[in-house]
Amino acid sequence: MIDIIFLTLPRLELRAPITAPAILKATVENKGYKAYCYDLNLDLWLNVDTKKHGAVWFDTDLTFRYEDKFEEFWNEVIHEHSLRWIDHIKTKNPKWIGMTIFSQRSKWISIKLCKILKENFPDVKLVAGGPFAEYTGKLLYDKGLVDCYVVGEGEEAILNILENKFDVPGVNGNAPVQINNLDTIPIPDYSDFHMDKYPTTWSDPRIKDDTKMGTDFVYITGSRGCVRKCSFCDIQSIWPKFRFRSGASIAEEMQVQNQAYGSRRFLFTDSLLNGSVKQLKDICTTLIDYRDKGMMKPVRWQGQFIARPEHQMAEEVYELMDKAGLRFVSIGVESGSEVVRNDMKKMFDDEAMDFTFRMCAKHNIEMAWLLLVGYPTETEEEFQKTLDMLEKYNWINKKGLVRSVALGPTLDIVPGSPLAWNQEKMGITWDENKHWVYKDNTREVRIRRWLRLKEKCLELEYPVVEKATDHLLAELEKITNQKQKVSHIYDHYNEGGAMGPSV
Repeated sequence: MIDIIFLTLPRLELRAPITAPAILKATVENKGYKAYCYDLNLDLWLNVDTKKHGAVWFDTDLTFRYEDKFEEFWNEVIHEHSLRWIDHIKTKNPKWIGMTIFSQRSKWISIKLCKILKENFPDVKLVAGGPFAEYTGKLLYDKGLVDCYVVGEGEEAILNILENKFDVPGVNGNAPVQINNLDTIPIPDYSDFHMDKYPTTWSDPRIKDDTKMGTDFVYITGSRGCVRKCSFCDIQSIWPKFRFRSGASIAEEMQVQNQAYGSRRFLFTDSLLNGSVKQLKDICTTLIDYRDKGMMKPVRWQGQFIARPEHQMAEEVYELMDKAGLRFVSIGVESGSEVVRNDMKKMFDDEAMDFTFRMCAKHNIEMAWLLLVGYPTETEEEFQKTLDMLEKYNWINKKGLVRSVALGPTLDIVPGSPLAWNQEKMGITWDENKHWVYKDNTREVRIRRWLRLKEKCLELEYPVVEKATDHLLAELEKITNQKQKVSHIYDHYNEGGAMGPSV
């Protein structure tokens, strides 16, 4: 008998298993429980006709997002596979079944699965967790489809749940409490995951090539929370306090996974790699030491990054990063306007941005620049500075060191963000279509700026990553009641999303 099975629900990317189930497996087994991880996302992809159905794994595909589209796909495709999943779960005879609800795309399948799990396992208890559990987990709980749900960090919560303790932090609506010492969290256990069945490279999910199977890629978490308090971001509502593991423990995890699974490429799930510069340096020096002593093969790694001035992060750190195998960083630039970035509370000026760009370019660290159009205080003059920034730094792009310019679909006011908390005080209102308005900054203005920004990127031959063209054009046509004609609109597949393909 298994104490708990951790299910990974479709639809997620395919390049590697998500880390949460593997961490939770290691956590509960360290306390004497028996756990098993089952990646339904990979299983579904492996067993469907990907030429016919693989497109649902595109980020731009809406099948898992909307109920009517998903209902059709469930009936035509997934249902027969769910019966096989049930049979496999029966062989494990679990006491609990846990599911990770990673995003909005997991909502409709979580409802379907909970129903059939309840039907087939009336004596087994269900728990939902994950980044989207605050919304979908509560919905499932209110409908009686799960016995409990977890919001926030799950390592301590799952141990309480297995002891049938539900009136504890993070469970069933109780406020979560952060884990102060992240070094107490065990190294993820991927022993149940079939690494040889994940695609070797980030590839078109419509193509299943048996000669290109077997990933050496793995996710890793070095910190939780963020040192910045960007006004448009809700991270501080989720993790008010920034905490980070020791650099030595992170390097040790990379060494263990390198030896156990042959993992040589690591993508950090952190809000930022350089929240603690000391930690970053320790990771680098320890990895270099492991490599020089022959304790691990060379690795390549990547993650999100913030622009820091030279006095906070000198060139020697970039030299270490290069030697330790850091090959790619995703930088939340957001705007070329220092004024707008200050309003966003990004906390870096043009000089710090320039230094960061130049250091990455000098030490051959590729970059993605994340841009966000339409902050409330963005005027036409300030927006022009974003276009000017692309001109100014096109020399880096021409060197092939800008892997992507990621265009978010114009700014949304996210619940739980400082912008949401202060919208009335700022004078933000909402129009009849439920779009926010600030002075002359309307939804139409934001969409037109976004389209101009994309055109500028393509004119300068930047590689563009975006998922928004079609629905923004549809919105603009609805607003103006006119058919829109925009050049360079294409049905594209961007490798790896904003973070780019694995390094």
